[in-house]
Parts: sequence; C-alpha cells; structure tokens
Amino acid sequence: MVSGTKEWSDISENIQTGCEHDCAYCYARANALKYGQVKNRTEWTCPVFNHNKLGKKSYPTRKDQVIMFPTSHDITPKNILEVVPYLKKILSAGNRVLIVSKPHISCIETLCKELVNYKDQILFRFTIGSARNDVLKFWEPGAPDFDERLKCLEHAFTHGYQTSVSMEPLLDEDPYSVIVKIAPYITDAIWLGKMNRMWERIDTRNYTPKDWEYYYLVERSQTNDKIIVLYNALKNVNKIKWKESIKVVVGLPVAEVSGTDK
Repeated sequence: MVSGTKEWSDISENIQTGCEHDCAYCYARANALKYGQVKNRTEWTCPVFNHNKLGKKSYPTRKDQVIMFPTSHDITPKNILEVVPYLKKILSAGNRVLIVSKPHISCIETLCKELVNYKDQILFRFTIGSARNDVLKFWEPGAPDFDERLKCLEHAFTHGYQTSVSMEPLLDEDPYSVIVKIAPYITDAIWLGKMNRMWERIDTRNYTPKDWEYYYLVERSQTNDKIIVLYNALKNVNKIKWKESIKVVVGLPVAEVSGTDK
C-alpha cells in the first residue's frame, strides 16, 4: 500500500533542514525533533542548507519517474535563490517535477518566469486546507494567507502551467468554500486528505482553550461519519481525488505503485 508523498511521486528532493512556515502538524519537524536533527521548534524555523546537494553540478535523469520538490520544507523568499538553480538542474536533465508549496506570490512569480522553458515538465500543487485565515494562521503560522495562495494558483494557471491543489490536511469542516474558489484555476486535480497522527506530531502542552478549539475542529471534520458525508458529496465532482487516509475510510482501492498520482 502506497501512502504519503509516494502517492504522488517516486522521488523526494529537499535542499534544507528546517522551515520558516513552522506548521504545527509537520511530519518533517516531528521527525527532526524525535531524531535529534534539531533541538527545538525555534531551531527548526532557522533552516540550514544542504550545501553538498546544492553544490552538485548536475542531476541524473529519472526516466518515467516523478520527482517531488520539496517534501520536508517549503519554498520561501529566503531560499528562492537556491531553489531556482536546483530545480533547473533537475529539469534540464529531462525530469518531471511536482512542485509542492504553501505558496508565496513573489516565489511563484519567480518560478513561473525562470522555469518557463520547462513548463511541460512541471505540475504545481499548492496546499490550501482552509479558506479561513485564522485557521491557516494557527496551523501554518509562517505561511501565506488564503488570498495570497489563491493569487499564486491563478498566476501559475494564467501563465500556462499545470496546476493542482492539496487539501491535505483538511483544517476545518467547510472544504467547499475552498473548492469553489480554486476550481476555475485547476488543470489537474484537487486532493483531499486527513491530518495524520495528530496526537503524535502536535505539541499541545501549552495549549490555551482557544487552541483546543482549532484542534477539535480538525478532529470533528475527519471522523469517519464526516468523511463519508464529504465523499458522497464530492465523489462525482470532476478533478476531485482522495488521499489514502480517506480511501481507507470509504472503501476505495489504495495505490500499490508509487508516483501514479491516483
């Protein structure tokens, strides 16, 4: 059974340890803390570049495979100067790349301009788990608000790039407000998925009553009953796709081969 990034890609690439977005549910941050790669959350938000990787002059051709970039950090104004040449190395070797981000408009404008010669090899996938900025700010404190992410999607779409959205994790009980606004700018798919391992990855030790409201909002939104209602409402909507976390609830077959994007 294939899950996580392997549903979308064969190969994961990253250029740094740490991320300024500091998403509360981040699997990469949880793993980095667990295995001693960083000492605390503050250190995680001060990324360290992998200079050995950045210093390589070329990237191998991965025939018939999809490379996902990035998977354990994001693309931000602080790393865009490193991201562009790294992506060009991957793309110039003829590879297909899935670029995943909670996007900043300055970064997407740069990528669309700098990577124009590789347009047919690129699929953008922007993460938008809620249309509510208070919800986004709680879970993804360093990432852009809803309007900026929507603007990025529109920009990539109008500049002729292939576009998709990840609504994994779903952050509230109203994904429909996101879907109706993003649908006109999607060429590929809208993916829906649950927040995984909340109890394991999220540090709730200093939670306030208001913090718990956001936590329980996610819990309520992804009970089996709610997921089944969501699936029945959207199962016939064009371009909607389901992550493994939802497939197992509603009885859909789970992908057996990585990178199939199904």
